[in-house]
Amino acid sequence: MVSAKVPVFGDRNLFFAWSTYTTDYGTYAKWYDDEHIPQVMDAPGMAGAQRFLIADTKPLPGVRSLDFGHLALYEMDGSPQGFREEVKRKLISGDMVLPDYMVQPFQALFAKPVSEPFHTERFAEAENLDDRHLFFAWSRHTGDDATFGKWYDEEHIPQIMSAPGMLRAQRFEVSDVKPLPGVSPVDEGHLAIYETAGDLEGFRTEVKRQLMSGEMVLPDFMIPPFATMFLKPASPFFRSDRGA
Repeated sequence: MVSAKVPVFGDRNLFFAWSTYTTDYGTYAKWYDDEHIPQVMDAPGMAGAQRFLIADTKPLPGVRSLDFGHLALYEMDGSPQGFREEVKRKLISGDMVLPDYMVQPFQALFAKPVSEPFHTERFAEAENLDDRHLFFAWSRHTGDDATFGKWYDEEHIPQIMSAPGMLRAQRFEVSDVKPLPGVSPVDEGHLAIYETAGDLEGFRTEVKRQLMSGEMVLPDFMIPPFATMFLKPASPFFRSDRGA
């Protein structure tokens, strides 16, 4: 049974907020953890939040490696529309004030699920998500979405789920929810998120091995190069009272 500290979703939607800053990291991290995240934890649908930085993991060969800076990932059960309206309200009313050292505009993305989550036994045994690491793989494709989705869910993700440390994988697309005002929206296409327990070196090594050996074959309808990002945790996972 999954720990009470690990939320289980009926409809997992995500909000990504990437940012850079001009102050020292300690000041920035303290503001995020002590002030900013608590301000949004009572927003409708909120299940939890966590901060991430680009990992030291070497990119996979042949990809376009992205770096948008510090990432705050907010996870919601259900539509993020209520979350968006509450954050917008707090910003406009002055209840939420962003420090001068935050470099604007931020890059942001609302994402909706286009697959069910894939879990490993390790996920079921996880006591918390504090040490989860993330691999993002953005892609675009030719042809119909049904063929693409069938390949991803029935072939590609199952191959990767065998990699060391795998916890969960799920596919997302840009949400229909309107971006927050003043942000620079990110749209790199379809997004597959892979979560591991601990660092991503074993994950990277296994995926590279499968690609080099020919065990993993990417169909002709995939449009290279793919955009990717390896991320390491920079904070614990903050779970909302609603998700507890």
